[in-house]
Amino acid sequence: MARIPEDEQRDLLAKAPKKFLLEKFSDSENVAISLEEIDSFGNDEDQQEMSDDIDNYGKMLKERITFINDSLTTVIPFTRENLYLICAYSGNGKSTVAANISYPLWQQGKKILIVSNEESKHDVLFRISCLHQGLHFNDYKKGRMDETTIQQVKALFPVISEFVKVKDVQFRNGFTTKIEGVKACLEAVKDADYSCVLIDYYQLIKYSMSTTVSNASDYKILDDLRIWLGLYIKRANLPVVIFAQLHSIGKRANKDLDSRIKDCPTIYEPATVVLEIIPCFNDLTSNFIIHKDRFGMAGTQIECGYEKGKFIDGAAFEKAKLDRLLGKTNQEEVIPVEVIDNEQQPDN
Repeated sequence: MARIPEDEQRDLLAKAPKKFLLEKFSDSENVAISLEEIDSFGNDEDQQEMSDDIDNYGKMLKERITFINDSLTTVIPFTRENLYLICAYSGNGKSTVAANISYPLWQQGKKILIVSNEESKHDVLFRISCLHQGLHFNDYKKGRMDETTIQQVKALFPVISEFVKVKDVQFRNGFTTKIEGVKACLEAVKDADYSCVLIDYYQLIKYSMSTTVSNASDYKILDDLRIWLGLYIKRANLPVVIFAQLHSIGKRANKDLDSRIKDCPTIYEPATVVLEIIPCFNDLTSNFIIHKDRFGMAGTQIECGYEKGKFIDGAAFEKAKLDRLLGKTNQEEVIPVEVIDNEQQPDN
């Protein structure tokens, strides 16, 4: 019997059902199967296992937590055993979304781990504090926030960091940019009292501590992480959100999102839910397009208002639209700074 190539073994493992997730094919005997094994399907053990799986699925859905706001929480079950892939072009709001995921969970006293290779730990907390106080994070980044307000924002850091734990690129000299570092961080919290893990963002995990793969391509490292994440979510007690950057303008016309994911589009495969963020600067809104969803909502588009860095919905969104229609909104206060300063690039 021919030996299964190593790359095909990894693909099989990534797609395998839960009970086989940790198995490895060490030799040809491991992949042999008898007619008796096939015919045994439906026995008492299988019936019990399937019943348990159904019960566990129902329990998982009941454990769903808040995902940004009420509209998105209603459509997208945010819960354990799932990988959420959120994609955007550079500057279109990945870090803003990360803050909006973290903010309501922090308010509810839920712990979050943020692996941030793009923003510093103080910027991550600054964003969340600004959301809470109704301030513009961009005012701080552009040097337009006065010192008194900055101190007011910083005063919340101890309270926020009690629940929001951030490991940025400075942690252990770039530990979070290495595949082993990211795995270690996720392993540390998989059975702890954390509500979720956010990785911002995928393509910045470029290195390995192993001398055998230290010279591997970006694709190889990211693809190995992709396979590992597919296994991890099935044995962890929390959901994982991973942010990915899309290709530049040249490939934007392609409707297939997976072909637009930079460096390693195979991350699309293990994801439970895949979202694309598309901001509309003139209307001060952002559209969340669901490209893939195991819960059955693929093709759905959710529009949220964008106000002072926060994705708003419901009555607040309707009021904001009405105020703009009636000309009551001070546009200089509401329009994202980057629309003016950086060719309509919102904060990331």
